[in-house]
Amino acid sequence: MKRLVITGGTGFIGKRLVKRLLTNEKCSVALITNTPNLSNTEQHETKPLKLYTADIRDREAISKIFRDERADCCVHLAAKISVADSIKNPEETMDINVKGTLNVLDACHDSGVSNFVFASSAAVYGDVVELPLSEGSILRPLSPYGTSKMLAEQHVLSYKQQKKIKNSISLRIFNVYGLGQTSESDVVTRFATRLSKGLPPIIHGDGKNTRDFISVDDVAEAVLSSIRAMEEHENSHKSNLRWEPVFNIGTGKPTSIKELAEKMITISGTKLGPIYEEGYQDGVILHSYANMTKAKNILRFVAKKDIETGLREMIGSILLRK
Repeated sequence: MKRLVITGGTGFIGKRLVKRLLTNEKCSVALITNTPNLSNTEQHETKPLKLYTADIRDREAISKIFRDERADCCVHLAAKISVADSIKNPEETMDINVKGTLNVLDACHDSGVSNFVFASSAAVYGDVVELPLSEGSILRPLSPYGTSKMLAEQHVLSYKQQKKIKNSISLRIFNVYGLGQTSESDVVTRFATRLSKGLPPIIHGDGKNTRDFISVDDVAEAVLSSIRAMEEHENSHKSNLRWEPVFNIGTGKPTSIKELAEKMITISGTKLGPIYEEGYQDGVILHSYANMTKAKNILRFVAKKDIETGLREMIGSILLRK
């Protein structure tokens, strides 16, 4: 990769990806964000990094940025990510996640971007009986958020099929967590915030529902693996990317919410038992973990950080700030 544009570049995953790119990769990077936070964006004198403030719903602004940058690769991370908020405000979620993605795709097509990575979500699956979840599972999203990611995926694939973009990969990211996460829509952050205040985690339901928790460091590596796979595809007629370019990004290991709370309580050194509240929140998927065979075989991606290590890093950082 030589010239890269990242939407949502100052977000949770974006910041970690930028740090990796500027440390290890030979490329120039441009970030697009509608909520710039320069204090949290790595600035390196040795490598160029540009920051544009624009909303992906602003078609003209996004088009101009891509025309000016003449990038060869786009990583599309910008999105409305809250399931609960998508239920309350479905129109805004669809506007950002579907129409916004179309604007970015059109800008990539018009400016000649070759490779496109889309951050999708495991929320596209909904509740599926057969586990682990494979990329061929029937999609039954339970929330407007999951539906928006499913529709956006279809647009990404159609642009590739119509040859408007040479190569695309959609990553169905499972429950990402790690240092720097602030969204209260994520259970790890909610638990960590309460524990940092000396309060017990609150579990909705019986805590037996499961998730596949993956470190943000591993997600950043999955994005880089995707870019490398597309570049290899351009240079080889033997590439496996002629397969449908959709991949699960998780660890392949389920953790129950009860287990998560117990691990975090132990790591924080408290003796607080979790509080259980009746009923699950709207749009909650009961069981979810990834079949990682396809990503391992084609992207050569395997998550490296186990959940205990990742939680210790995250909780240790929070406790140090107290």
